[in-house]
Amino acid sequence: MEIAEDADSLRAQERENIIMNYEKGHRAGLPEDMGPEPVGIYSSTDRFGIVHETELPPATAREVKQMRREITRKSKWMEMLRQWETYKNSKKLIDRVYKGIPMNIRGQVWSVLLNIQEVKSKNPRTYKVMKEKGKRSSEHIHQINVDISKTLRTHIFFRDRYGAKQRELFYILLAYSEYNPEVGYCRDLSPIAALFLLYLPEEDAFWALVQLLASERHSLQDLSWAHPAPVGRVFAGRRTGVDADDKHCL
Repeated sequence: MEIAEDADSLRAQERENIIMNYEKGHRAGLPEDMGPEPVGIYSSTDRFGIVHETELPPATAREVKQMRREITRKSKWMEMLRQWETYKNSKKLIDRVYKGIPMNIRGQVWSVLLNIQEVKSKNPRTYKVMKEKGKRSSEHIHQINVDISKTLRTHIFFRDRYGAKQRELFYILLAYSEYNPEVGYCRDLSPIAALFLLYLPEEDAFWALVQLLASERHSLQDLSWAHPAPVGRVFAGRRTGVDADDKHCL
């Protein structure tokens, strides 16, 4: 009896420590004498946010061409967004998604593709409630914590242990594990939610995950159980309009 009580007490303490580290922020993951991030880090960060070990060379002709192509694509996408009711079920939309959504409007496009604002407005307190419930009782908290420590760590947003984006990711995954107990948590959810967080605010990223996995239109939930390994790769590719050159972000 005492052994069981000690084990429960230890698990409860571990849960409290994990939550405290995320609430404390990135300083929880640093030695006390470690200073702020060096300014020079930005000269070794590419346009996707990936931090490299050495300073980056000037953009190649191919990269310049791709950036110019994105500018052209952006103007086409902005026109499509202005006439969304006309284009939302069109072949042109599908073709443009397959070609890739420009990075600087990707969050805006994903938001309308996944109908995030409507579902969020219909569930105004749900995310907050699920997040707090997850902190108290999610059985997946330890695995979520481990997986976050390995998710997109070369990206500047996720580089700091317990940094702002890791904290948002932690809360989203806890909330989702309570919101959808049928799935709970699996490892593929961490990189998918992290990718959403590169372009969307925290609560919007949560609802994007909900819509992607469970909505009738997208419904990747069955795929996540039938083929657990490839789900992140399926999401990162053509279904969301991520260019081939962006896929290394996962």
